[in-house]
Amino acid sequence: MLARLGAHLDGRVSVVGGLVRDALLGATHLHDVDLVVEGDAIALARRVGRGLGTAVTVYERFGTAVVELPHGLGHVDIISARKERYARPGALPDVSPGTLADDLARRDFTINAIAVRIAGPGVGEIVDPHNGMADLSAGTVRSLRPGSFIEDPSRIVRAARYAGRLGFSVDPATDSELRAAVVALDWTSARAADELRRVLDEMDPGPALALLFGFGVPGITPDAPAQIVLLDTARDELADRDPHAPVPPRWALRAGVALEASMRDTVALPGWARGAAAEVADGARVRHQLAGASLPSQVDALLAHAPIATQIGALALGASQVGMWWARWRGVQTAVRGADLIAAGITPGPSVGRALAELRAAVLDGRVEDADDQLAFAVAAARGGDR
Repeated sequence: MLARLGAHLDGRVSVVGGLVRDALLGATHLHDVDLVVEGDAIALARRVGRGLGTAVTVYERFGTAVVELPHGLGHVDIISARKERYARPGALPDVSPGTLADDLARRDFTINAIAVRIAGPGVGEIVDPHNGMADLSAGTVRSLRPGSFIEDPSRIVRAARYAGRLGFSVDPATDSELRAAVVALDWTSARAADELRRVLDEMDPGPALALLFGFGVPGITPDAPAQIVLLDTARDELADRDPHAPVPPRWALRAGVALEASMRDTVALPGWARGAAAEVADGARVRHQLAGASLPSQVDALLAHAPIATQIGALALGASQVGMWWARWRGVQTAVRGADLIAAGITPGPSVGRALAELRAAVLDGRVEDADDQLAFAVAAARGGDR
């Protein structure tokens, strides 16, 4: 990605943040690439866009731009080096031009405040004014400065995300300051909710969620890590059975077991994601109902109209009937349609739907088999006769 950009970069440009951190750890970086320009990032981004023939999105307020690389190679955030000031906790920062040193000093943790110069004087130089490399070696997440969690409480969630993903510990002083700032964390804040979504979208969110619970962050369930393992297994089982089924994203399903109900209903996640999480949580009710279902038709009646997220939630809690329904009963088709009943003299109306439902139940339970018997059964059901 950087090789594609290199021919179009000029001035003082450095790559910063996660890419540098992960490269120093020898890990694959799967997230955004951030470039800091000591100058006009927007002008540079537009030159890069023209050179590559690709789209550029500009954010004038922050002096940043996003360049979409061609052929699906990803995107690069190009940022003017800046200083930041927060008018109040959780607010968007007020920004002003600065140097690379200023830009590194505004970041969250020492391990994310390392840069490598890729254009201009000193190409190849590692810039590490806050000893982030030492913290990488020690496996430590350390806040860059006092008051960091008060000016942006979403950094509490970010600290857990990095520590959980990398298997790092949180520096004791950072841990103490973080815990003191937990009361300022507001899940109705879009910034905090977005960090939570990132946690839930991790390959293994369990360690980060356990840290959040240990920090005293409200709304996190104590058994979230174990429940997510079961939920992911259930989701994969159903998705494998039907790759075309509209299964919600993994992170939204995980919210259903990771978040307490009060938080799940108020966190500033998209409404559809909160809905999917609530449906997962409803799996407990369906699991209880399935415990009393002994016939395939009873299982079908409970699951046919249940959201997929609820089915996944029930399966994760041990309702094996869900897997059986998907494997054997979900796709069962009867030989009789509404038109067949009308052709047999049944008046169109509710009796047709009722008869077809009763026929499906009979077929599932093995009480009716061949097509002629199915039609006779459905006609009798529609007329309310003996079956």
